[in-house]
Amino acid sequence: MSYRIIHIADVHLDMAFGALPPAQGDARRRQLQAAFERALALVRERGADALCIAGDLYEDGKSTPDRGAYLTRVLGALAPARVFISPGNHDPHNRSSLYRQMRLPDNVTVFSHRAFAPVALAPNLTLWGAAHEFELDRAPMINGFACEGAGTHVLLFHGSDRERLPPGKECVAPFVDADIVRANAAHAMVGHFHGMMRGAHYAYPGSLEPHSAAQDGRHTAALVTVENGSVGVEFIDVAHTSYLSEDLDISAFGDRAQLADAVAQRLAARVDRPGQVFCRMRLVGSAAPTLDLDAAQLQRDLQSTYPGTTIEDASATIDPDEAAREGYTVRAEFVKEMRKRIAAAPADQRPQLERALRYGLLAFAGKHLSA
Repeated sequence: MSYRIIHIADVHLDMAFGALPPAQGDARRRQLQAAFERALALVRERGADALCIAGDLYEDGKSTPDRGAYLTRVLGALAPARVFISPGNHDPHNRSSLYRQMRLPDNVTVFSHRAFAPVALAPNLTLWGAAHEFELDRAPMINGFACEGAGTHVLLFHGSDRERLPPGKECVAPFVDADIVRANAAHAMVGHFHGMMRGAHYAYPGSLEPHSAAQDGRHTAALVTVENGSVGVEFIDVAHTSYLSEDLDISAFGDRAQLADAVAQRLAARVDRPGQVFCRMRLVGSAAPTLDLDAAQLQRDLQSTYPGTTIEDASATIDPDEAAREGYTVRAEFVKEMRKRIAAAPADQRPQLERALRYGLLAFAGKHLSA
């Protein structure tokens, strides 16, 4: 007899989306809730016995008792399916935790301590869950723990595979795949990475929706099936929103109106579902001396038609070739030195050095990157 689990993580209900205007932030939060409810529906649609949430269900300090009442209602409605929650770094089980304020339905279990605790799911099948008790927990998660007893053991927690940490991601509660094996567990259901990732003995489903253009992986719920000691994982795409990145060379545009028309045309061609597809547009190339570029204002003008659009000014006011011919100036010497380093560098290091050259020219021009 198989046991079926829907595994989700990183829902981030009530996320701030501080870079967006208030109305657009409200719309994004509604999209997160809608994705959560689609994931809940999968419990019934796939005949799952349990829902496991691997942390960051909501955002501590932003979610109110109203959110707690909502969670009590929708999670309780899943009965007789059971619900298990392993609090993460954004929803830690601390003194002010919403989990402490909620009147938990009988079918819901919230793990409340850093140490793994067991729950029998079925004959010869045990779930072990743990909680973050504060925001930035950097201690190893498994750290010598071993499952006790016969049968199949699965883990539920929020942490970072330190060997596959995405760029810029905070490393919390680190582990490696081999730790799961040493713990005598067949599989770990993990949260924290926002793009779907599969390891030999674990799975991250990713966040249910992407939250920024940097989150370009799949955003799923995982159907975990345990049968006769073996574990199978199927990833089910849940997201209805997406992000894309575009570069636009602004060298040919001499005035602000011409550039604005070009950006609007590019958005019209690429964004087929405004409000669900969000574009980060980078303005690159050498700006004409006559161009009065205000990336922040251009972003504000476009967001009413294309919500969530961000404009990043990565242009240079002067071509590197021209800068190198300036004579004995700091900028000319900078360009020459950077080009020497780029030419001598291994191929895999050149893109980073080329970005350093571009950003250096931005600094000389007194420019900055838009939020």
